[in-house]
Amino acid sequence: MRVCFFAKVSGPDVLSRVEFYKQDIDILRDLGFEVFLATRWKEIRRDVDFYFVWWWQWGFLPLLKGAFRARPCLITGVFDFRWASGKDYFHRPFHERWLMKRTLKGAKANVFISSVEYHDVSRALCVTNPVYIPLGIDTNLYTEGVADREDFALTVAWMNAGNSWRKCVPEVVQAIPLIRKLHPEMRFIIAGEKGTDYAGLASLAKELGVSDYVEFSGVIPREKKIELMQRCKVYVSPSRYEGFGLAILEAMSCGAPVVSSPVGAVPELVGDTGLLVDGTSPEAIAGAVNQYLDDEGLRKTKGRAGRARAQSVFPHERRKRELGHVISEMMKKS
Repeated sequence: MRVCFFAKVSGPDVLSRVEFYKQDIDILRDLGFEVFLATRWKEIRRDVDFYFVWWWQWGFLPLLKGAFRARPCLITGVFDFRWASGKDYFHRPFHERWLMKRTLKGAKANVFISSVEYHDVSRALCVTNPVYIPLGIDTNLYTEGVADREDFALTVAWMNAGNSWRKCVPEVVQAIPLIRKLHPEMRFIIAGEKGTDYAGLASLAKELGVSDYVEFSGVIPREKKIELMQRCKVYVSPSRYEGFGLAILEAMSCGAPVVSSPVGAVPELVGDTGLLVDGTSPEAIAGAVNQYLDDEGLRKTKGRAGRARAQSVFPHERRKRELGHVISEMMKKS
């Protein structure tokens, strides 16, 4: 069978570079499908058996092409339904909300990656066949390191189009002097695309006098990311909202003790295996990091618990198995 995988991104390289796209593409191939990739309208093929789409705001495009041959469409992703940012579903322009509602109704399966969005969207809007299937992690790839952890904290976030604001990266930078006041040995690595937000973050680091202690490493390959997650003493990822938090799960699988925030899907992802604090407060972020740095036993306990949670609750095989079931049932009814 043939499937068209569609996500409206800048190009096909993004589909291979961004973990959640790559994960689902690999799953479709593992399930035996011939996968055709599309990132633009003209690349969306008609000669396929179904469409697998990331993001509801763009799902109407393959729905339109699929309608010509009555081909079903599965849509997944983060809905950004309800969070106090001015960027949630309710603050979108009317035409975007209308298209998203039509997409929810027209898709043969709507796969939410967090329980909180599955329940919120299903209660508030008309959704055809809503399903909750979280993202997963290959715990044989994202493993604990064998060497002792080193004196640096790691953050992974795209620094583009305001995403660093959502990920509280400015607050992480502001927390650095507070952490180094008690732990002057600590360094900080912030990895991720150096987009439109980068200049402001670099300027902030210089203003605070911490430029010598923070490295903005840009986009890094998966192997390097895993290595850093295995070596870091703390993984720092506070947030104003998370529809899932895949990088947090990756760090958990690598046994890194996590600092994040009790927003969106983070509580259901992390459970009690990390320290969850107000991501808008540099003082709260620094307090949690210093708590870890002061207590080796706490770091090890939380790190082992995070690894165990990744293995038991969010294994890659779970998403593969449950997506396979949904696709099979969807095709039977088409």
